[in-house]
Amino acid sequence: MRYIGSKRTVLPFIKTTIEETYGNISNAIVADLFAGTACVGEMFKREGARVLSNDYLSFSYALQIEKIKLNGIPESKRSYLDLISLLNAAPGKEGFFFREYSIEGSSHGEYTRNYFSKDNAMKIDGVRTQIELLRVNGEISEDMYFLLIANLIDAVTRVSNTSGTYGAFLKVDDPRKDLPLSLCASSFVDNGKKNECYCKDIFELIDDLKGDILYLDPPYNGRQYPPYYHILDTVTKYDNPAIYGKTGRRPYANQISPFCVSEKAEAALFDVVKRARFGNIYISYSTDGIIDYEEFSRKLKNLGTVRVFLMQHRRYKSNSAESEIQKKKLKEIIIHVEK
Repeated sequence: MRYIGSKRTVLPFIKTTIEETYGNISNAIVADLFAGTACVGEMFKREGARVLSNDYLSFSYALQIEKIKLNGIPESKRSYLDLISLLNAAPGKEGFFFREYSIEGSSHGEYTRNYFSKDNAMKIDGVRTQIELLRVNGEISEDMYFLLIANLIDAVTRVSNTSGTYGAFLKVDDPRKDLPLSLCASSFVDNGKKNECYCKDIFELIDDLKGDILYLDPPYNGRQYPPYYHILDTVTKYDNPAIYGKTGRRPYANQISPFCVSEKAEAALFDVVKRARFGNIYISYSTDGIIDYEEFSRKLKNLGTVRVFLMQHRRYKSNSAESEIQKKKLKEIIIHVEK
């Protein structure tokens, strides 16, 4: 999945930095509390750590269940592969996604939206309705429910007519739009440990968790995440939200993050680090972030020993507007605080 601020390309940098400053994490309790697509938490899990994972976006929670909590296929009255086959055979229906996010369904409304082909939009509605029925009828466990949603999210991202986020749809159709939506079964990483996943505001959670390593990857700029991934949250919740505007966004006023507001970001992040009950804290940031990382690092020295690590990095962008000069100057940062 293409994701704003994804750390997939810098995983070796994160891993090496932690190994050089902390050591082997195979027996550590590690928390990743801005999980996103959970790729960093999954790396920790592969290394044998017990992982505590969190993100306030609903679709992220489904991915966390798939990648972090589950060490294998969860128990169910029906086999996992049979369930995948059942969902792939589910007939399409003219539901919420058809009405709001396909040309054919939305053309009768105020806005015509082109996120999915007619067939794929109807397929999303058919599959999501079937998953809900399985849950209501007691045929699947809660973990299986979110695992199947994670599989659907993955399928949706492969047929979306977008540049990678859902802030807007493309004016000229991407060839992916016409691919048939199809769910694939997951593979699992088994670390033999009881991993935990949450879907909470970090400030509601930070006082309740305790461990060895805390990894923080807060937003770097003013772009709030909910409007960029509203469709994936709706796939997860399937709650017929009162969407608005040309892009059909979900209301997100109650999800405004202080980490995306220049006047609030530094104080909010410092508060998290101060309250954290972890001996070693690693903060991923960028030289183009809204927080001055050098000044922030100096303030963090009031909490413990601080070291800063940098590497040149080109972040994910959904367009090619970034200049060559900006690309050369951009650096990925890890601030290590040993409290």
